[in-house]
Amino acid sequence: MEYTKINLLDALMNQDHIKLFWKDRDRRFVGANRAFLDFYDFEDESAIVGMTDEDMGWHIDPLPYKNDEERVLKEGVTISNAEGVCIVKNEVRHIRATKTPVRDDNGDIAGLVGFFFDVTEEILGQKGVSFEDKKDELTGLVNQIGIMDEMVVYEDAYHLRDIDFACIYLDIDGFHEMVDKYGREYTDELLIDVAECFSQTLGTGGILSRLGVDTFLVLHQIQRMSQVDILISRLDLALNKVGYMTNLHMAPGVSAGAAVYSEAGDIDAMMDLAEARMNENKEERRKAGITGGITFKLEPKI
Repeated sequence: MEYTKINLLDALMNQDHIKLFWKDRDRRFVGANRAFLDFYDFEDESAIVGMTDEDMGWHIDPLPYKNDEERVLKEGVTISNAEGVCIVKNEVRHIRATKTPVRDDNGDIAGLVGFFFDVTEEILGQKGVSFEDKKDELTGLVNQIGIMDEMVVYEDAYHLRDIDFACIYLDIDGFHEMVDKYGREYTDELLIDVAECFSQTLGTGGILSRLGVDTFLVLHQIQRMSQVDILISRLDLALNKVGYMTNLHMAPGVSAGAAVYSEAGDIDAMMDLAEARMNENKEERRKAGITGGITFKLEPKI
């Protein structure tokens, strides 16, 4: 049987379960195979070319990945089966990655090539949890069980690297009245549309969960308070799409409340603070007669 290096490369590039990528000496993406792009839900390589992992924002703690790649590029070593986590489609996924140097014709290191496997189900199985246990049946988002597990990953990054993060509660105003007026089928579709718009808006940098019937929660790492303001403004714009998708012709109303880990000190206190601010915001909106979009006035002090 005869085959060429091109045949071997094509076979590797077309593997569905191997997420393959390659980078230059500055750790910037040069290209990736279709399995890699599909894993992160990218249409083509233009979403990553010229970017580093830090630019993409998909690692809760990017330092271990950066250190591994710098060793590959400076020392010429191969890093094999390094375990880690990344944010994929608004949820945490466990991966196992291998990276090795690529040399030019002179033998100098010109970049690196790497690949990884998604081992989320394996890791969860070791904990006695199935992947479906962490999913909301209606929207496909992470549910309350899943978000608590993933919040611990953010908490670890804070204590290890001092990387702060925000918890944002988002609650649809007047939802139960909508159920009575329009029916469950309509409001289920509304929830699916809100989840989809919020998910697309967050991109690779945050996690979106459905906590209760009409309550969503966002986790997002931040360096300054203005990032929370910007994020909620983007979510507000996304709601306008929902209005037309559901024939409301106006954005559904959403009350918001946020807290950051550094001001609360632990996960439970942070969630309680964000929820209290959301409830206060909801009451302010009710008194002011605000019926659409997101208003956000209750800012954590960091």
